[in-house]
Amino acid sequence: MAPLPDTSAPQPDPDLQIALQYLRAGWADRAEPLFRSALGRYGERPDILHYLAVCLSQRGALPEAEALWRKAIAKDPNEPMLSYNLGLVARRLGRSDEAAKRFRDTIRRAPSHVEARLALAAVHIDQGRFAAAERELAEMVANLDRTIEQSGGERLKPLQARSRNLLGHVLYRLERYSSAIEVLDMALVDAGEDTGRRGQILGDRALALSGLGHHDEAIAEAGRALELAPQSANLNHVLGFVLFFAGRVSDAIPPIQKAIELDPGFALALKTLARAQAAAGQADAAVDALQRALRHNPLDRDAILQLSFLHVGQGRFAAALESLEPYLKSQPDDVRALNNQGLALRGLKRFDEARRALKRASRLASDDPLVLTNLGCVLVDLGRAAEARMLHEHALRGLPGDSRLLANYGACLAVLGERDKARETLDAALAADPNNAEALAARAGLDA
Repeated sequence: MAPLPDTSAPQPDPDLQIALQYLRAGWADRAEPLFRSALGRYGERPDILHYLAVCLSQRGALPEAEALWRKAIAKDPNEPMLSYNLGLVARRLGRSDEAAKRFRDTIRRAPSHVEARLALAAVHIDQGRFAAAERELAEMVANLDRTIEQSGGERLKPLQARSRNLLGHVLYRLERYSSAIEVLDMALVDAGEDTGRRGQILGDRALALSGLGHHDEAIAEAGRALELAPQSANLNHVLGFVLFFAGRVSDAIPPIQKAIELDPGFALALKTLARAQAAAGQADAAVDALQRALRHNPLDRDAILQLSFLHVGQGRFAAALESLEPYLKSQPDDVRALNNQGLALRGLKRFDEARRALKRASRLASDDPLVLTNLGCVLVDLGRAAEARMLHEHALRGLPGDSRLLANYGACLAVLGERDKARETLDAALAADPNNAEALAARAGLDA
């Protein structure tokens, strides 16, 4: 006779065991109904809520997954994995501040949680807080170096390669290109034969070389990166990006389009594509690319600024105002957005409103040359050229020799009747940019 089972200890649930096996194998669709069944039997246990939330997040049901993780953390507030996953889902939903808070909670509960530190640095990058990201990553790299040196932890090398890769990218974003290359070279040593990581490091190295103006080297490096991972959306974008800044606009467009085919929601690639298309004279296509980016994130600052400026350049002033309106409601002190709003209002000949928008921008950024020169142009429109003159001169102290600023100053001097100085200033503007339409028009007016 077979022995009776020991009922004194709880028996493992077969459905839960199978569901975990499915989840580890990447079959979240098979695991989900089993976790739901377990939830019905055991109630809202934090571990079951967590695993079910993982299934939901993998099929894109982020709000539902977030609700389950919130329930789980309410029942087990000290579990680092729950706060970490809440941070991940908040970041995917575009709530960067909450994501950062959750990652900090995770680090406070588990100081050695490396993934949370990397995720916090990534959030800082999302928010444009590159100095904060650098501090986080530099500390992490130093700690890993000490651990590897003291314990011979070769198993940590891949993690160190990843950390240095991210630090190199941050230094690139801080425009410290030479320092970025030094860190990325160390990351290549750490990466060993990891093809995927080497590709990402070479991609960031290409960006830093481009920043230094070494365009041919940057293009070659981006090509080597892409050979390692030809289906990487990021590396296709890197190649297009460095080609664009090397002045090879038509060559840049195909790899950027390939990046978007591989990842249709790749907002940065959509914005780079719009820049390249605008430079190639494809304004309507550029507008379409930016609108696609805004469908993914309606408050994407860079896309809104790019789109509104493109509309202004095309004379679509009402469309520019429409694109800026929701963003300025949420961020009323954004200087660049106020500047573009002033340009659009000026284009519509709503000069008093334009002056108010640009005056607000100048109070927020009193030395911004573009804001000052644009405010000066509106004052000339309003018959206040004497006031405008001081603004143009202030702007030129910030950007001496800039063709746009010189053209605006020359036009102002012409209105003031200082024809010889106006002609000299406009000639300087055309020497800096022979195609400056405003300078050409003002010079023709003086000659007439």
